Amino acid sequence: MQDAVLKIKELGAPPEGFTGDAAPGDEDFPSDETLDLWEAYEDAVVSITTPITWEEAEILIKCCPTDHMAGIEWSLLHCIESCIENEALETPQGVETYRALIGRCNSAMMREALSERLESYLAKRS
Repeated sequence: MQDAVLKIKELGAPPEGFTGDAAPGDEDFPSDETLDLWEAYEDAVVSITTPITWEEAEILIKCCPTDHMAGIEWSLLHCIESCIENEALETPQGVETYRALIGRCNSAMMREALSERLESYLAKRS
């Protein structure tokens, strides 16, 4: 198990509000604690080595951002998708296992993106 994945498990899903228009000093600007959480989450995501294992994907799928995070959500999405390398989607069982993983995602935004990308891949393949 990668340390970066365990760090994300410890942090959980990051708080929302990363892409707000507030500037430092504004009332709506995130607290230092929130900024530190985002930074720790980002550092962990970019430290993940792919492909990840199914066990690691099970952890990450439950700790996804529920709001945009300046692109970090895409880095995490690619990490999760890496668990399906090595022809895992070549069998109906592999596809259903991956769909079930996506279905357990804590984030509607990420679940939708992962599902759309899976369906696009399957449509191109047939």
